[in-house]
Amino acid sequence: MRETVEETGLGVAAVKLLGERVHPKTGRLMSYTTCEAVGGTAGVVDTDELDAIEWVALTVIPEYVPYGFFEPVQMYLNRELNA
Repeated sequence: MRETVEETGLGVAAVKLLGERVHPKTGRLMSYTTCEAVGGTAGVVDTDELDAIEWVALTVIPEYVPYGFFEPVQMYLNRELNA
């Protein structure tokens, strides 16, 4: 939540932990959490971390993440955005 507001200006609240794993490329422990927006406006605040922010349709995500998502994240997106 802290990273989101620091990097984008968008305040979020955690809703549900989807899963954790050691990221295969970075070796870092990653936690994947669904959140809801609670304040602020999304934009690029931390230009060292972000180049741009875009809201995209589920069908467009592979253009941004060609290697795919962590399976629990993909399952959540499929379930929630295809409902």
